[in-house]
Amino acid sequence: MNILLLISLILITTSIILILLSFLMKDSYTYKLNYRDSYKFAILIPAKDESKVIRNLLDSINKQVSNMKDTYIIVESLDDKTCEIAKEYKAKIILRKDLSKQRKGYALDEAIKEIIHKQYDFYFIFDADNILEDGFIDEMIKTYKEGYDIGVGYRNVKNSDSLVALASGTTFIVIDWLNKIKNRLKKVIVISGTGFYISSNVINKLDGYPFHSLTEDYELSLYTKLNNISTYYNDKAMFYDEQPTKLGVSIKQRTRWVKGFLEARKNQLKNNTLFKYKIGIIPYLLIILGIIVYLINCLFNIKQLIVTILLVYLLLFIPTLFILIKDKRMNISNIDKIKTAFFNPIFLFTYLICFIKAITTKDLKWNKINHQEELKKIKN
Repeated sequence: MNILLLISLILITTSIILILLSFLMKDSYTYKLNYRDSYKFAILIPAKDESKVIRNLLDSINKQVSNMKDTYIIVESLDDKTCEIAKEYKAKIILRKDLSKQRKGYALDEAIKEIIHKQYDFYFIFDADNILEDGFIDEMIKTYKEGYDIGVGYRNVKNSDSLVALASGTTFIVIDWLNKIKNRLKKVIVISGTGFYISSNVINKLDGYPFHSLTEDYELSLYTKLNNISTYYNDKAMFYDEQPTKLGVSIKQRTRWVKGFLEARKNQLKNNTLFKYKIGIIPYLLIILGIIVYLINCLFNIKQLIVTILLVYLLLFIPTLFILIKDKRMNISNIDKIKTAFFNPIFLFTYLICFIKAITTKDLKWNKINHQEELKKIKN
């Protein structure tokens, strides 16, 4: 056995052992749910220069609430065209004061601190490009009343006009599937970006929203694990989210996510000694490194290299196709599902590019991703 093959086997075996250990370890948190009767809530929407897309979101909210007085649009300038649209719907406008901090978490923190005195029971957080399916808010109210401090909805893809968008949307469908399993096992779920609520119990304890990494959603997910926060994934509460349509834009977005992932872990785990949480991403990195070392070894054997690449491809293709066929809510044709399943392994492989760029770039800033023009209709 040559040295490269040996290193590859050691890396992959170690990663498998660490993954098994993380699953075998019992969670160190428990919580008791108490039913709630009241449910006064606010809706927060960070919306810098989002006039292209926010109207559809406000339409979908307006259908589900009695009025828009508790819907807050967070902007950086009153000259922003988004403000004109917000006024049409009689939504409130929150003007940011500290523009030196250009991250979503800072915008939410400022907004919550400005309205915390109104004593809301919980806060919805949406991105301006979201659209809520009918009944979303009612479903989330049910989850809140059952006693959960954080509730997350089913994230569907809003734009299906490119394989990049569909592959990106597939990632979130996989997260939703995993969250559904975590519900059954009574595990803390993963909060992925938008389409969730957070209770005042958590907000008041934190005196705001102090999650300011490039991936404030993952930082919040870590906080819930470490601080005994009750979470629930509501599979019936569906919303739509726009995905990048170009691979270059997607890589830029996901590079920021990888950087934010590492940043969030550093912020939340620096004083934590629990081995379960320290394991984190390490086994998955070891698998990637093991595969890379193995592929390098295969360079001396072209036939073995081709067989290995095809095997890895199939291991990614088959589960993707299964999930897309099984999940009936992604509103695309069977042909598009097959195309997405074929493209998804390539899409996932580009995470290697994202990871390399993330660890080699010291100061990775948040950059706005331009949205498409408003979609007039989402098919049910």
